[in-house]
Amino acid sequence: MFAHIYNSSWLYEYLGDKAARAKIEECQARLDSIARRHGGAIVKTIGEKIMCNFPASANAIEAAIAMQQEMASLAARDPDALHIKIGLHFGEVTQDGGEILGDTVNVAARMAGLAAVDQIVTTQQTADSLPPALRPSIRFLGQTTVKDNCEDKHIFEVIWEIEEAVTRMPTPQSRSGGTSTLGLKYADQQLTLSLQSPSTMVGRDKSCGIVVDDPLASRNHARIELRNGKFVMVDQSTNGTYLNQGDKVIFLRGEEVLLSGNGFFALGHEVASNSPDAVHYSCKY
Repeated sequence: MFAHIYNSSWLYEYLGDKAARAKIEECQARLDSIARRHGGAIVKTIGEKIMCNFPASANAIEAAIAMQQEMASLAARDPDALHIKIGLHFGEVTQDGGEILGDTVNVAARMAGLAAVDQIVTTQQTADSLPPALRPSIRFLGQTTVKDNCEDKHIFEVIWEIEEAVTRMPTPQSRSGGTSTLGLKYADQQLTLSLQSPSTMVGRDKSCGIVVDDPLASRNHARIELRNGKFVMVDQSTNGTYLNQGDKVIFLRGEEVLLSGNGFFALGHEVASNSPDAVHYSCKY
């Protein structure tokens, strides 16, 4: 399991380095305590996230639910309380000294990257390994391709809120995404996403599907992926993404948005439609 403190950069700007670091460490200590209560162990802390290992998927799911409920309880009393997002995956791992390695770790990290704020995301393998009492706590979200794994993964959300607060989902059959396509164009680069090629990364890194030559762009700036028949853009950058969709500009930083119709976006700064820094897109559903 990976638990990320969401969009912590604003906290450093708002409180200053020392106070922000203290608040983050307090949050990580709470998560550590919850993991241990559910039989888990903290493998390591990486910046604003923690990596945990559990003896069984049920322990991990129960710990993840408890973590989100604890953070929601704090947020109800403190408007500046932190929020987290959690990803987990069930499978075998390799231990090398104090390190835990392997594909299971990589997929869990990918699930955490897919999760939105206050969300828990996991995989089919985790869902299949749960005892009957916990299976009603998960729901199918769609599928995505895991980078470096090259496999399509069915992904699930773990429901931890009270039922009235949970957004209803359409049945998977009604949103298969079989005919959904999204075209991307930047400079002389063009890319089409579909059910056969459902996701890509946009950023400065040469491994990205669309490589943007802009110093304000992060190496892996934004991810676009097919979920339940619709394309979603997820910003994971330092400077944010400016999306021009319809007649409005949407600023994203650590957030996600549903793409529709035709439009364009820029990484790290706002641009005009005819700017060489604009990435144009066209959705067909």
